[in-house]
Amino acid sequence: MKLTIFHTNDIHSHLNTYAKISQYIKDERSKLQHDSLYIDIGDHIDLFHPLTEASQGTENVKILNDSNVDVVTLGNNEGMTISHDSLNHLYDDAQFDVTCCNLFDLNSNLPNHLTSHVLKNVNGIKVCLIGLTAPFNHIYETLDWKVTSPLLALKNEISQVKEDYDVLIVMSHVGIFFDEQLCEECPEIDVIFGAHTHHYFERGEEKNGVLMAAAGKYGHYVGQVDLEIENNKVIHKEAQILDTTLLDEIPNNYEEKGKSLLDKPVLNRRISLPRRLNSASYTTDLLCESVLEFTEADCAIINAGLIVKEIDDSKITEYDIHQMLPHPINTVSIELRGVELKQIIYKAMEQSYIDEVAIGFGFRGDIFGGYVFKNIGYIESTGQCFVKGIEVQDQEQYKLGTIDMYTFGRYFPILKDMNINYIMPEFLRNIFEQKLIQKEKKV
Repeated sequence: MKLTIFHTNDIHSHLNTYAKISQYIKDERSKLQHDSLYIDIGDHIDLFHPLTEASQGTENVKILNDSNVDVVTLGNNEGMTISHDSLNHLYDDAQFDVTCCNLFDLNSNLPNHLTSHVLKNVNGIKVCLIGLTAPFNHIYETLDWKVTSPLLALKNEISQVKEDYDVLIVMSHVGIFFDEQLCEECPEIDVIFGAHTHHYFERGEEKNGVLMAAAGKYGHYVGQVDLEIENNKVIHKEAQILDTTLLDEIPNNYEEKGKSLLDKPVLNRRISLPRRLNSASYTTDLLCESVLEFTEADCAIINAGLIVKEIDDSKITEYDIHQMLPHPINTVSIELRGVELKQIIYKAMEQSYIDEVAIGFGFRGDIFGGYVFKNIGYIESTGQCFVKGIEVQDQEQYKLGTIDMYTFGRYFPILKDMNINYIMPEFLRNIFEQKLIQKEKKV
């Protein structure tokens, strides 16, 4: 028999593109003379889209329902950018299976509606699908989840189901390097559908007899794997992807619906919040001040490019703030010594990324922009650094308030191995909105 598996991953709420992917998969499945499945490998939701933000992902689940998806797994965006309670209710109305075997609550229970594996009987063939998500332990812990080693969890799951399947599928939202390791350590896997690192294979890639398939990011591609099965064993497998720019556009109202749901006034008066990338502005100063206060820090650092869109209008709504700060970025507080803080200030004063296009780490803007400071002073001629007007002392302790994207190694490598307090689930736009409301009450 033949089995075709369509797959998507890392859509990140690019719903206009996904609309045509969904229609394509439904059309193709209707044409087949043999069985098929459609699976999504996580990060379908991304709160940069107003409809996803307004619904905390439940509208994405409705879209997946309409797409007739069969099985999905959790990406880090589903797991980490919404609250604990929101994840537990994300799939309340799902008409598909959800699998992830390495994410649990503090009582060692899977999130609601999830199973550690899914068994599908396809024309007499038992297909086992096991989902995995990336182990961002330090962030999940702040949301009262614990994420375990994906490799150990998978090996344990395989040992539990080894007599129950004919075809073994792994839905891995962990990344290409992990998937390559899986090929070596778990050769019994028939296909690994990959995600998270936004990689893709034009024709799949086979290692140690295991086929890896992946479809990039943002709906740039849609994937298809064809399996030939005889005597309950896979005897042939091949993969391909389709460039979705070749597909017809499908009209939809996703953006308008999201805007309507977020059309709630925050301030009912004229306000001007300018955007400047190369220097501080009233907007960045206010945002940096909100970070300082929310993290209860001594000083704060952000970058001007976080302000994606300026506002100058007779009122300001939740939609406006969402468009200005669309990033799923959280604040952090970091306890560090003066000697370490000075290294961070020196690095920031270089303004190395001021004109660079910034990609990843939750950033949903374009240009990184210059660094903006609160309670930090610097004298270039002497190299002296100040916090609240007092010179920084090497062995004194300070608390720095900043954003999580700086802690992943690229912008300030020194922060990567520090003891970081991730403050969840509030995003920058949430604390900025509260700051605006607070200031309005004082007027």
